Amino acid sequence: MYLNNEHLKLLKSAEGKILEKVYYHFWVNKANPEDIFSFLEYIEFQFKDEAKLILQKADDVNDMIIPVPSLDIALLNYNLQIEFKGSLQYQTRDASNGNAWRNLIGFEIDDVLVEEDDGFFIAEAIIIGTHKHQTIIRLENDGLEAEEYIIE
Repeated sequence: MYLNNEHLKLLKSAEGKILEKVYYHFWVNKANPEDIFSFLEYIEFQFKDEAKLILQKADDVNDMIIPVPSLDIALLNYNLQIEFKGSLQYQTRDASNGNAWRNLIGFEIDDVLVEEDDGFFIAEAIIIGTHKHQTIIRLENDGLEAEEYIIE
């Protein structure tokens, strides 16, 4: 599956904006207290002008990261708690000071890049950053992963 025009427009909406905060929204399974596991399902970018960009590991498409226009984590968490009787929940963490983001916080985002294949755009990885620092977001078995992207 490829990104559509709406997805591309959402991604490109981050360009020219100053990144203020980055939040990670984890899906956590606490059904077995001896073996609690989690995975990063959403990365939420908040910009100085109060705009947001949210990236999600797509539920229905393997190997795809998609931007979504909004996220109500409280509602998602409520529904998950009801459906799974409290054993599954979302947890949110401010990741702004992490290695992947600390060099981008407070700076204007110059580029949001995805791979192009014959005019189609594939979001197996997304690079976001300035001309000096970039972070790559990619899919891992346990959800999304972000790390500093070194340009050589």
